[in-house]
Amino acid sequence: MARSHNKKKRRRLSPMLKLAMVLCAALMIFSGFSELKTMYDLHRSISDTQQKQSVLKAEKKELTKKKKDLSDPDYIEYIARGKYLVTKEGEQVFKFSNDDTNN
Repeated sequence: MARSHNKKKRRRLSPMLKLAMVLCAALMIFSGFSELKTMYDLHRSISDTQQKQSVLKAEKKELTKKKKDLSDPDYIEYIARGKYLVTKEGEQVFKFSNDDTNN
C-alpha cells in the first residue's frame, strides 16, 4: 500500500520555479502588447502617408494643368487682361465695384 501511495503523490513545484514561470509569462504578455503597439503605430503611419500622397497627387494634377494653361497664349492674355488690366492699344477699361450697399 505504501507503494501505491507514492504513485499518487504529486511532485510540487518549488517557489523559485513558480516565480520564474510567472516572470516569463509577464515578459511574454508585455512583449505581445509592445508588438501590438508597434503594429498600430505602423498602420497609423501608413494611413497618414496615404492621405498625404493623395493630397500631393491632387496638387500635382492641379499644377500640371496650370503649367499646360500657362503655355497657352490665349490663357496668358486672358489672365493679363482680367487680373492685371492690360489693354490693347486704343481700348478703354471700365472697372465696376461689386459693392451691393447702394441698393
